[in-house]
Formats: sequence, C-alpha cells, structure tokens
Amino acid sequence: MPAVLSDIINKFKPKKNYPFCKFVSESLFFDYDNSVKLCPYNNMGLINENFDGIWFDTEKFIGERKNCSDIMASNELPSCCHDCINLKETGNIKLKQQLKYIFFSNWKFCYVNCSYCSRPKTDNFIQAKHYDILPLIKQLIDKKLINTKTKFIFECGDACVHPEFDKTVYFLLNYEAKNIIVNTPALRYCQSISDIISKNAGQVIITLDAGTKFTYNKIKGLDRFDEAVNNIKKYSSHQEPDEKRVILKFTMLEGINDNEKEILEWFILSRNLKIKKLFFEIENTWYSKIKNSVPKYVKDIIIFVKDMADFNNISLEFGDMTQAIYNSTDREKE
Repeated sequence: MPAVLSDIINKFKPKKNYPFCKFVSESLFFDYDNSVKLCPYNNMGLINENFDGIWFDTEKFIGERKNCSDIMASNELPSCCHDCINLKETGNIKLKQQLKYIFFSNWKFCYVNCSYCSRPKTDNFIQAKHYDILPLIKQLIDKKLINTKTKFIFECGDACVHPEFDKTVYFLLNYEAKNIIVNTPALRYCQSISDIISKNAGQVIITLDAGTKFTYNKIKGLDRFDEAVNNIKKYSSHQEPDEKRVILKFTMLEGINDNEKEILEWFILSRNLKIKKLFFEIENTWYSKIKNSVPKYVKDIIIFVKDMADFNNISLEFGDMTQAIYNSTDREKE
C-alpha cells in the first residue's frame, strides 16, 4: 500500500523543540520555609505556601505540574525562568506520572554556620518545629507518584539532624529504594548513612569545601575539621574500592578558597580518604555577579580541577554553574 502523503511529510518534518526543566517536569520540592513547589529557585509551580506535613494535596500537585508544563510548551515562560541554567531545549516530552526526584529540605537545624549559606540563622528559625516526612512518603507511594527508582534527595545544611531522619532512611531501605541521596557536613556519624552505602542504595554528599583546617574553620565558622574527616573515613570504609557512593563537595568562594593550593590540598585529602567521586561548584551569588564576564583565573582553576581529577583517576561532577563556565573555556572547544 502506498504511503500517505501526510505520513511522508511528517516523517521528514523536523521535530519542534520545547523548553524542558527537570524541576517542573520531574520533581517535587519541600522547602525550608514550609512551602511545597516544583521549582526550588522561584514560585513557579507553587503548590502550598505553608505545608504542615499532615495532608498533601496530590490532585493539586498533578494539576499544577500539567499547567506549568503546558506554559513551557507554549514558549511563554514567566520572567523568572528566563536565562535559567536548568532550562534545556528538547523534544516534546510527555509528563510521566511518577516523579524522578523528590527533594526534602524542610528542616532547619545544622551543626555548622557556613559563610555562604542563604538559610536564615535567627534562633527562632533554627529552633522551628519540623514536620515528619515519613507519612508524606507513604502517601506519595500509595498514590503511585514515587517508586523505588525515584531519587530521594535529603537536602539543606545537615540532613541527618532531622529528628525522623534515621527512621525515614530505614523505611526507604526496607522499601528497597535505589537512590537515597544524603547531604551532610559529616559532623555527626549516622549508622543509617553507612547502611545506605553498604547496601548500594544511594550516596552521601559531604560538604567539606576545603583541604585545610584553617580554611575549613573560616568557611564553617567552627573548629571541627578533624571530626568531619574522621566521619568521612568511616563512611568511605563501607564502600567497595571502585564505588562512588561517598562524594566530597567543594563550593568555591571568592577570596577564600579560590586558589589552586587549597584545591590541591582537597584533592590530596580526598585521595588519602579513598574517595572516588568529587563534586565541584562555584558559589551561586558569586556566579551571578561574574557570569557575563568570568575572570580568567576562575576559568583556569576550573580547568585545573578537571585536570587534577583526570590525573588522579577520580570521577568529577561539576555543578550547573561551574559546567557553564567550563563549557565556555577554550579547553572545552578543542
């Protein structure tokens, strides 16, 4: 049977690209101010301004996600989305019911006082009541919005400070979740995190941000560098030699740790701790200030980081802002 003319035209018709955002299309974010939204950077896809953890309106979430996806597909993006580094061009992707990422950042406690942290640090805020996230996880499972492949990302300053953290982790392990991501400065050792590592159920991202005690103290606001290193050593002992489940993170700050000497010390420490994966990012307010004219020394440092990782056979992941800078260097274009 001869092909229909419209079929032939459609076969060779180029696909239209649409803006795609992993947050709007694939994520759900529970923020530290008790809001619930799709995007962590603005209020696009705001679902709840003051969530108390008791009942999450899944129908409202599904409707809001579709509404935001339709807005993006129409190419009529709100001003808050313009120039966002998380926005990608891709083919028309249908929304999947199940979430790929779920971010928990609804607690405020943290053992450190990082100089670059944007979270409020008033006593009343730090001591605020936290809602239990375990009933919420169970509800999302019942509604089939998450499954064992969903990435459960425990964010904020120190995930393991949340009073329900251990209980929640062991529920997810029993649920056989495959991607439990925990962010922590590693000032408190958690057996539950070691169990995530030993059971190959996820990763722990440790915000060290320095290779020396002096710089660590300056950034973190306290003298507990050795404590953090000892806990990193414990976590690392639970992974197989070639695994990449313990990740050390370095946030580069203007005038503090933005030099090759400090970064080299960080690499040496990582190698001694048998770390196989590193995460490197430039601090976001600094990036916003220089993104239109990045100083040469910043580009040189980023290239240095990549070369050091390759030389030491350590896996390296750049944050989105650092990746954007690296992509603009001559090295990337060669």
